[in-house]
Amino acid sequence: MTLNIPDVENWKPEQLTTVGEQAGTISQGLDTAVGKGSSQTKSLEDGKKWSGTAGAAANARMDTEKTRASAVSAALLELKTALTSQTQNLVEAKSKVLQLRDDAVNQSPPFDVEPNGTVNATTRIAALREHADKANVEGLVFQESLQAASRTWELTNALKTAETVADQAKTQVDAAVAKLEQAFGGLGEPSANVAPPASTTAASVASPTPVSNNSPSSSKPNYAMGNHNSGSSSGSPYSGSYSGSGTPSSSAPTGPMPSGDMAKWIAEAKQKLIEMGYDPKDIDERAIAMIIEHESAGNPYAENQWDSNWLAGHPSKGLMQTIDSTFNAYKAPGHDDIWNPVDNIIAGVRYSIDTYGSVKNVPGVVAVNSGGAYRGY
Repeated sequence: MTLNIPDVENWKPEQLTTVGEQAGTISQGLDTAVGKGSSQTKSLEDGKKWSGTAGAAANARMDTEKTRASAVSAALLELKTALTSQTQNLVEAKSKVLQLRDDAVNQSPPFDVEPNGTVNATTRIAALREHADKANVEGLVFQESLQAASRTWELTNALKTAETVADQAKTQVDAAVAKLEQAFGGLGEPSANVAPPASTTAASVASPTPVSNNSPSSSKPNYAMGNHNSGSSSGSPYSGSYSGSGTPSSSAPTGPMPSGDMAKWIAEAKQKLIEMGYDPKDIDERAIAMIIEHESAGNPYAENQWDSNWLAGHPSKGLMQTIDSTFNAYKAPGHDDIWNPVDNIIAGVRYSIDTYGSVKNVPGVVAVNSGGAYRGY
């Protein structure tokens, strides 16, 4: 950018201080709130009011959120520093530019000052020629021109200094904002993998997640489903509908057993998870199938294109709608293709167990079992 005098005159450095102090206040409030939540959750366990798998999962989750929130808090403090550390330099740079301009235009007769800092003596020279003795007027004109040149040098250099300070402030603030956005993106829930509530009636329900149904490319191997229970009459393996028997009942509280390719994928993923040491009772096939139906309608290539994750550049993907960072954190060794249905199930189930204790404790599964609407996990 190339600054001019009006640009600098419009600066309001004091606003940076105000915003910086607000960032500091938010940081302090975040630390207090998360610390209080963690302590209160722990006190429930200590008081024997909440124990077992659910209590342990709640404490583990609060510890995780405390760590994530601490990163956001630290980033907020860094933003505060970035906003306030250059304030005085900006104040001084602005003051210098305006002082040099005002000194020039307040002379009598005044020097003429251009927005870019160029100073000329046109008005002063005209006055000299009108009133001065012809014998010495040219000498005086020369002196005025020299003064104008000197003032131009000072003022344009003051503008360059102001521009340098502004660039430094912008660079520092941009870096702090990037770190804050990165830390905020790591918060996970409630923004991660959230889908709008879906109906739990027996009628076919459209998938809540807009998906990209392009033909599989070389980067997405073909995981077409032969007889997934989607109820589609078109024969498409990715119909995006859920049909028939998924309503809660006493005999199948988490919906029907998966069938077809879905059953094969879940079985293969479950076997791998058991080999990794997971308890089979925490890997309920019906619950997994329910999550998949509501998150992706059974489409291994489903890609969420509506929520904050997509806007931030890391959309939810695959059968269980994991974002890249979650998939990478929970994938199994050798199972690192987010579009592979087995790999995606493994990562999604590991995340669910780590977060909620088992897939049956996933909030959406619990909600449906209680007669409510499914919600994202």
